[in-house]
Amino acid sequence: MSEPFQDEDLLRLIEANDPNINALTIRSANNVGIRIFDIEIGPRGLLRIARALARRDSPLDSLSLELSSSSDTFLVEFATAFWENPDSLPNELIPGEIHICEAGGRALGTVLVRRGTPLEYLFLHAQNEGDHSWVLGVVALLQVLGDNPSKSPKKLFLDVFHNDFMEPMERLLQNQMCSQEVLGVLCNIQDTEDRSNFQRRMTSVCCNETSISTTYNSNHTLIRLTYAYPQLTYACPQLKHYLTMNGNPDKKKVACIKVYDTH
Repeated sequence: MSEPFQDEDLLRLIEANDPNINALTIRSANNVGIRIFDIEIGPRGLLRIARALARRDSPLDSLSLELSSSSDTFLVEFATAFWENPDSLPNELIPGEIHICEAGGRALGTVLVRRGTPLEYLFLHAQNEGDHSWVLGVVALLQVLGDNPSKSPKKLFLDVFHNDFMEPMERLLQNQMCSQEVLGVLCNIQDTEDRSNFQRRMTSVCCNETSISTTYNSNHTLIRLTYAYPQLTYACPQLKHYLTMNGNPDKKKVACIKVYDTH
């Protein structure tokens, strides 16, 4: 592990497109970095680094932000830094405990859909389960992605799940028959009833049996639906079956098999 860098040193390396920088963890004071470069810095310094990253010729593989606190406007400013060059946004983005308000979620979603290719991984962490502002921020993000499903992150992780996420997530996952992008949704749902409801609705997303048309146009790209507790089983056996079927790269064939099996 490298010694922590001063922000000016790191800025020089980033702006020089140093090939040794491919993953970066930024933490609050008194934490230990686990990625290649670790720096202790505040939100204002981080925005300077974000602007430097946005000027790079190629994006970082990963950016992990683990700040203990941030303002409502921070994520808006962070996303704005990548507005002119959205492809410079790191391929894996882990905002950590950054506060996500409604405007911040919308701003981040807008930058994500401006990228030429989907983000590989987006991890959204709630500062506390009772933070309604965070819920609104995630809903706003999902709504923007739902308008542009082909640009949705390939893997989306929500470490706290809220029922308000269900409708925009369903919309995001609908009608992805022809997309070759793999979409995994990882949700930490501890309540048994909520988990069962989530699985039932995801089963319908993967195979909507209302009509032949809705079945054919169901989601055929989702192949991973995992929880933080691997010992938890599927309450809906058909869901696991559909996720396995969706692993077939021939999405039209998957659609036809689902139609044949259900009508």
